[in-house]
Amino acid sequence: MQYRPCYKDMSFWINDSFTENNLCEIFRGVAGDLMEEVQLIDNFTNKKGMTSHCYRITYRPMEHSLTDKEINELQVD
Repeated sequence: MQYRPCYKDMSFWINDSFTENNLCEIFRGVAGDLMEEVQLIDNFTNKKGMTSHCYRITYRPMEHSLTDKEINELQVD
C-alpha cells in the first residue's frame, strides 16, 4: 500500500555558490527516506539581480501517512 504524500513548499534567495545537488543532500540529511522528491517550481529574479527559488518537497514514508505536524517539525529544526 502506498500512503498519501505530504507536500511542502520552501523558497529562499540563492547566490552564485548555490547548487541543487547540495540542497538535495541537506534535505536528505534531515528527512532521510521520508523525502521522495524535490522539484523546482518557481524561479524569480528581482530588479536588483537577486534570484529566489521555490522548491516543492514531496514527503512519503512507507509505513504510515504523514501529518503536517511531523513535517513541520523536520523543517523547523
